[in-house]
Amino acid sequence: MARPLSPEKRNALLQSATRAIAEHGVQATTASIARAAGVAEGTLFTYFENKEALFQELYLNLKQSLAEAIMPDYPHEAGYRQRMAHIFQCYVGWGLDNAEQHASLGRLSASGLVLDETRIKGMAEFLPISRMMEMAVRENVVVGAPIELLTSVIESLADTTIDYVNKYPEGADRHRELGFHLLWKALSV
Repeated sequence: MARPLSPEKRNALLQSATRAIAEHGVQATTASIARAAGVAEGTLFTYFENKEALFQELYLNLKQSLAEAIMPDYPHEAGYRQRMAHIFQCYVGWGLDNAEQHASLGRLSASGLVLDETRIKGMAEFLPISRMMEMAVRENVVVGAPIELLTSVIESLADTTIDYVNKYPEGADRHRELGFHLLWKALSV
């Protein structure tokens, strides 16, 4: 009878992969990921079929972490500007509080290695946001652009704000306000 898999080892591998990708990108080796997690490389393949499977699982894990920062208090009934401010500020807060996760998610997203199927699963938690964006476009509140482009603009300005706050932390609140102001000006009609 096979021994049950340990959730602790699986989580240690995901945390190690997060750090490794944040530091080295997708070139991080499975050997270095396993070593940093305190397990043998073969153990990594007990939990993840291959490096690609590890990356898909890590992407979903990181998207879940982001969803946990944004969605519990998402103001479903608020106006568009307030909902966008919530999304932006929660994303920025998550990125500032979780630098390795933020960097790793960015590198994975840009790598071309995340499968479309995985991206779709990763967006499931954010469905209310997608629907809100579609309604805002239909009601001519935000620029009539594809949702994917609007999402990219939001992420880009949030990432820029995160970088700026990290560089100049003494004005963090003001920088975050300015970041959202720029975003709203860019998207609103």
